[in-house]
Amino acid sequence: MKNVLLFIGFLPALFNAQTFVNRTYSNLYDVQARANTRMGNGNFLVTGTQAFANGFLAVHDSTGVCLSSSYLSPGALSSYSSFDHITRINDTLAIIGGRISLAVGPAENWQGITIAVNASGTPLWSTIHPTNSQEDGITRDIERISDSTFLSLSTSLSGINNTLSMMHASGSVYWTKALYANADAFTLKDICLVGSTIYACGTRYQNGDHSGILLTLDSAGNYVTGRLYDHPIQPDFIQVIEQDNALIIANRGYSNNAHMLLKTDLNGTTLDQKTMNSWMAMPEEEAWKPLHSEDSSTFWFWNGGSFGSNAYRVSSLDLMPLSSFMHLGNIQTLYCGDSSIYMLSSGPMYGIKSNVIMQKHYSLTEADSVELWYQYCTYPNNEMPLNETAPTTSICIPTTTTGNSPNPFFYPLLGNEPWINETNCVEMLGNLAENTLRFGPNPCDLTVRFEGYENQPYTLYNTLGQRIASGIIDAQGFLSTEQLGSGNYIVRLSENTVPIHVIHGP
Repeated sequence: MKNVLLFIGFLPALFNAQTFVNRTYSNLYDVQARANTRMGNGNFLVTGTQAFANGFLAVHDSTGVCLSSSYLSPGALSSYSSFDHITRINDTLAIIGGRISLAVGPAENWQGITIAVNASGTPLWSTIHPTNSQEDGITRDIERISDSTFLSLSTSLSGINNTLSMMHASGSVYWTKALYANADAFTLKDICLVGSTIYACGTRYQNGDHSGILLTLDSAGNYVTGRLYDHPIQPDFIQVIEQDNALIIANRGYSNNAHMLLKTDLNGTTLDQKTMNSWMAMPEEEAWKPLHSEDSSTFWFWNGGSFGSNAYRVSSLDLMPLSSFMHLGNIQTLYCGDSSIYMLSSGPMYGIKSNVIMQKHYSLTEADSVELWYQYCTYPNNEMPLNETAPTTSICIPTTTTGNSPNPFFYPLLGNEPWINETNCVEMLGNLAENTLRFGPNPCDLTVRFEGYENQPYTLYNTLGQRIASGIIDAQGFLSTEQLGSGNYIVRLSENTVPIHVIHGP
């Protein structure tokens, strides 16, 4: 069976079924995309960090083409900034969350920031969120309540102070609560609403170990219940969503780069837990919010980073994947609606394009259905998740007080040089004639065959962009992969680049 050729038509139906695949990058600046949302006029708003110094906002039309880009510029009061998430409040308003470095008295420190923008990306107002005037802070999450209200979660970078504010779409503040531990540090990273109850998740750090934390708060941000979760992977709860009257928690463990899904009831009692396969990842490359609810019984979960991501469509009942795919990019957001599925993917650390190491970049992709999405993506990953032992739990009772209220602060976004669009790109590698090139099997074991490339030269790269081999495809179109270690590689054939995955069986 190892030598049976199963041709894979690489994106054979791209131009007929795929709505768009657009890559965007800058000639002057590296860009690291973080999050996006779709507005009522069809525009996509993309946020992230430009050149590792300035938060950016890019506006894309309904076909994914970048219309404009702007950034929070350095100035007399600002040296650096970053935008990490964006939440749509209604058809015409979205809230960006991140941080900005400000001069506060004689010192300069990070402050959490929220910026309201309209559907065209024009900033309307902004506020800063000081968790404490002496500590660096960041806005971790924005959660929509209604068309005119939302919750904003900010924390100090030291993990000592956490503030939760309920705000109006105009920027006014209803209330702010501070939550902090009496004996040790904890950081809240995400919130979700179930009716009028607020759930907040994060991590606690104590004596060199990490524990997951889940707090239940009332509609005014007051503490109701709390639990700590301990496990050998040292849990770090980064997102929580509600599914079918239960909670699903994404847990990025500090130990062994593990990615666990945890299911609890609304009281925090563990019901199920699975560890999903993950790619090589670096913390700054990973998605902040790797969960998206498709419906009450199904959700998406993705993990990975740097050079590839695995995405799983998961049953809420037993946390088992219903389907999956692999993408040679770093998935940041993935939304599956009634009529389409779309994804924001930041570029790998390096991309191969005409044998030149590129800057970072990102892609927006939309397909008409999940089935068509599978035709676009590289191949399904059918590895089953690992059943995990349940974390041990204990009670967590933080202190809740009135917190520092967000302050009005308007710092305009400035226009940037035009960014470059590449339409119909493939996996951010470029120049692949996807409607003609056929190859397989992929994944492969001993050989992979490329149709139409008999006796043609090839160059083989690893995912760091380093050339590791070159040679000639044999007279039957076969390339031997027997001497390669299991893993991911890129084959360059003439002007085409092709990702392959090598798996050696027992």
